[in-house]
Amino acid sequence: MSFAPKNAVELSVIVPAFNEAARIMPGVQAIMGFLREGGRSWELIVVDDGSADATAEIVEQAIGGEVRARLIQYRPNRGKGFAVRTGVLAATGMWIVFLDADLSTPVEEIDRAMPRLQSGVDLVVGSRAHPDARIERKSPLFRRMASAVFDRMRNAIVGLRQFSDTQCGFKAARGDAVRPLYERAVIERFMFDVEILYLAKRAGLRMEELPVRWADSSGSTVRLFPGVYRMFRDLLRIRRVHGDVRVLPGVPTDSTA
Repeated sequence: MSFAPKNAVELSVIVPAFNEAARIMPGVQAIMGFLREGGRSWELIVVDDGSADATAEIVEQAIGGEVRARLIQYRPNRGKGFAVRTGVLAATGMWIVFLDADLSTPVEEIDRAMPRLQSGVDLVVGSRAHPDARIERKSPLFRRMASAVFDRMRNAIVGLRQFSDTQCGFKAARGDAVRPLYERAVIERFMFDVEILYLAKRAGLRMEELPVRWADSSGSTVRLFPGVYRMFRDLLRIRRVHGDVRVLPGVPTDSTA
């Protein structure tokens, strides 16, 4: 059944942040500028994931007196998945978008995602690997190689072969479709994207990839190689914890993905 939270707005934008003091000011200002000109009612929620630097103070400065923007803080650091989940469950929007703090995918991509949501798509998945994606600055070769290994591991454990890219930091969704998924979610770090897509597929949600503009950010805090063990562990946990999710009639199981 469709529902809207109390005091709902049209669009909620979630920005998870961890130790982003050096670059978050222009990102927050760019997002607010875009939202102010967009003609929709909106809210911006920045979630400070236990930063050890001045991220929170700088976000507060960037927000200034804008009542439609707010900061959520907690300690200790819990991971990007926990931060996004915190923001989504605090959001009131009919539509919910999350963006990386470095805006490696520009905020303007929201305007390309919205028509798909308005046409009935439940979840729009940004993709850097789609043939029509515009890659303005590639990631280093070792990261691209690690991503290829991850894709094979993901496909073997949880499926999702229909997606060329599950880890892009841009996703847009219908709020009442994805809130129940985030309420079920257990993964707190970088495999949270896979968990949400896994749950969405098995719930029968309508999903589409969106080829996006993207530029690698040299200041990224993501460390792929040290996280290989945790990645493998979390993929297995997704399959173990959510293996009992009911599949709707006509929706293929992950074993056939």
